[in-house]
Amino acid sequence: MDDLDTAIFVYSAIRVLRKKKRVNRKWWVHPINSERLLNGAFYNLYNLLRADNAKFFNYFRMSQSTFDELFNKIKTKIMRQDTVMRSAIPAEEMLAVTLR
Repeated sequence: MDDLDTAIFVYSAIRVLRKKKRVNRKWWVHPINSERLLNGAFYNLYNLLRADNAKFFNYFRMSQSTFDELFNKIKTKIMRQDTVMRSAIPAEEMLAVTLR
């Protein structure tokens, strides 16, 4: 075996190993996650908490007015743009998840 044959063998072996490491994905977004806007915890729970001041305070450990004030101060810094590939998580949801 000369150097060219050895190089071809090594190259082929590396390609086979790399091909085995790849994970075949079935979905771009899993069906459970694609229904987040309808069935997600934030969208179901947040509006219910906003209706009850005591529950809101117990959940976030701050009043609604404090939450809104904090949100208004930081929303421009945490907002993301929607892209062609996916929509961004709303800033209010990011803050709520961070505080929780």
